Amino acid sequence: MAIVFLEANNTGTTSDAIRQAQERGYDTVFVTMQQDFYEGLADNPLELCSNVITCDTYNVAEILRAVRSVDVEAVISFDDYHLVVAALCAMALGLPHADVRGLTAARYKDVARERTRELRGGIWSRVIAEDTVDQADLDTFPYPVIAKPVDESSSVSVRLCHGPADALAVMKDYRAHTVNVRGYRPTRAMLFEEYVEGDEYSCELFWDGADGWRVAGVTQKALGAPPHFVECGHVFPAPLTAELRTEVERQALSWVRAVGLRCGAAHVELRIKEGTAHLIEINPRLPGGHITQLVQWCTGIDLVGRYLDFHLGAGTPAPDPAPEFAAACSRFLLPDEVPASWTSQDLSAVLERLPSFRRGRVPQFTRASDGHARTNYDRVGYALLAASGPDGITDDLDQLARQLRN
Repeated sequence: MAIVFLEANNTGTTSDAIRQAQERGYDTVFVTMQQDFYEGLADNPLELCSNVITCDTYNVAEILRAVRSVDVEAVISFDDYHLVVAALCAMALGLPHADVRGLTAARYKDVARERTRELRGGIWSRVIAEDTVDQADLDTFPYPVIAKPVDESSSVSVRLCHGPADALAVMKDYRAHTVNVRGYRPTRAMLFEEYVEGDEYSCELFWDGADGWRVAGVTQKALGAPPHFVECGHVFPAPLTAELRTEVERQALSWVRAVGLRCGAAHVELRIKEGTAHLIEINPRLPGGHITQLVQWCTGIDLVGRYLDFHLGAGTPAPDPAPEFAAACSRFLLPDEVPASWTSQDLSAVLERLPSFRRGRVPQFTRASDGHARTNYDRVGYALLAASGPDGITDDLDQLARQLRN
């Protein structure tokens, strides 16, 4: 019996799932078209799986042909670009899968906007196809607005626009972005959205076979500077009042239901302005950024295990263990934060000396030409922190900030 993993994200969730699957006694088959992409990852799934198959992972028929001799028990992906493909493969094989129509509606940001616009927390948006930009009335947009591709991820081509000139520039730049680092060809359209000021959060949801959607918790997000807003950290649980946390959870559930997403997991990103949660994106998958580890440390809920349970058609899971910590954080380092003279070894040493440091990695890094991060792929390392209370996390983040400035 084997679990087929279709590609992987770059923050270790897939590798965690592979290890769990092997502990459960399953063979693990990794299907990829990009073996080179994984060579530099801290947790290279190619080194963990029982078998690696190479084929076009955007072609359902070719995948099914490639695994025809495998006793497949589940087809799983944690990668944004392969969620729908994995579900279609599972559906063809008669295996558990998330609802394909709901996955598609959440995966395409313009469709998610259409289905949630009238709900509380909905915002203005407009889609501009690449071949119609010259006819678009960009002067009528309620600037500032956020521009983003309708089906990209990892902050790729995200830009804050202050006026029509910015909007036109981002559309023209996007014309050159025809294939991304994952070999995916994004839709030739850009989504423009009302820019919502305020702190950013995410609500982590998982599917319970008996009860439907359940909330694992709310995460606070730290973002890099505009115009690209690259994610540089997450704090769990988010420091919200009980009333505001309930509001966030209720809104996240309403948005997920509105797009028709059922089964699997959802990572719902939002901003809070004047006590109201406003939808940023619905990601129909588990969170990246090591948030699954933060959740497990602070709640005992194993989101990766629950995701496996669903795809394997498992019954009632074992009770969640007691939490190990009360607060946890993932901190990603951006190239413009790190002193020019520092090596990866220097940065690793600073991170490892933090009292709440639990694990992390700083590979050999090359700075972008101007030193600024434009996507998540430009980050130069990370640390996972956990402590008995939020003060321990805050103190260590402040200490790290001081050391980076000196």
